[in-house]
Amino acid sequence: MKKIFILAILLLGAAPALGLTITRDTTWQGEREIREEVRVESGATLTIRPGSKIIFHSGHLEIAGRLIAEDADFRGSGWGGILLKGCDNSTIIRNCSIAGAKTGLFIGGGAPRIEGTTLQNNEVGIELKQQSTATLKDCRISGNRKVGLFIKDESSPHVSGCSISKNGKYGVYIYRSRPAGFTGNTLSENDTALMISNAGSDPRIQGNIFSKNKIAILVDRAARPLLTENFLRDNQTGVRLYRRADAAIDGNRFERNHEALSIAYSSYPRIHYNDFVGNRRAVFLEFQSSNWEKSNGSTVRESEAESRGAFGQSSGHAADAEARRRPDAELNGTIDARHNWWGEEGNRELNRIGTSGNPSFIHDGRDAPTFVDGGKEWPLDRVNFTPWQSAPLRRAKESL
Repeated sequence: MKKIFILAILLLGAAPALGLTITRDTTWQGEREIREEVRVESGATLTIRPGSKIIFHSGHLEIAGRLIAEDADFRGSGWGGILLKGCDNSTIIRNCSIAGAKTGLFIGGGAPRIEGTTLQNNEVGIELKQQSTATLKDCRISGNRKVGLFIKDESSPHVSGCSISKNGKYGVYIYRSRPAGFTGNTLSENDTALMISNAGSDPRIQGNIFSKNKIAILVDRAARPLLTENFLRDNQTGVRLYRRADAAIDGNRFERNHEALSIAYSSYPRIHYNDFVGNRRAVFLEFQSSNWEKSNGSTVRESEAESRGAFGQSSGHAADAEARRRPDAELNGTIDARHNWWGEEGNRELNRIGTSGNPSFIHDGRDAPTFVDGGKEWPLDRVNFTPWQSAPLRRAKESL
């Protein structure tokens, strides 16, 4: 009986733990201080009761078995975070707080469920790797110094209902991955709210709100997402397409952005059935020429393939980018922006100047016929805005 009592004190008390391997089902409750690594082995479950406070002075919590944590607080300064390694959907972190870690939550493979959890003031909020199919629902990812949510290595999580704000370089970074769902999230006050990078990153980004970011969505290096039914309001740049980014941009509303769409370096999107309302400029083209792409594209992509991404990852093979041109993209010197509504003022201007006019809200080859690259002049592409819609396609969101 005395041995059982001592064991209960060790498991439930507030005494410091100096390195621990958990091989059987264990429960923590109350306040607990951690100074070294804790590992839950395969086949074992660690349950952390509501109201518990887990303070890390160093080390991390590694789960190879199962973790069930609800209404618990995990925090420290520069600790290693929570590592979920191959955990299935019986691992649940619900309504918890994770703060002060190098990486708050690392998910390597598996399909754990993260619900209603706050990740803030970490270097990286959440990192997903190794083809993880985790579920992130109704989480708050805020104030992380580098990136809020990093999705890579062909991971395909479901991300919904999350608030992602005030993160350092990126709110969300998708690298060579395709989330199974990215819907109903709000991304605000980030430097770059959503980065989608490299061939193989073809997610469907649907029904999200982007507001007050420097760049709401940045698509780079042959990524090819579908951006649909999103609201982008009061950003410096709504969507920036860079280096062969052939996105499909359908059915969104761009409102009061400094620039709604910025297109550069051989990017040929499809821009259909969107509303452009009150933007200082709707579309801006720079260093964008189908002639340049035909002459120099392959050589430049070969050199880019040897470079590194924003976090040191390989940029991939040039052949991947070459093969992933959107099937309906044509290198004919035009950007396909038909069937959009350009706002009441924009439409009045279009009705006045006609199909051959030069709209003031579009900057393209009509405004700057050429640009110089490599000591040679190249013709700047033009935007094909004809025909246009006569009425808005989407209603404004009053809550923005």
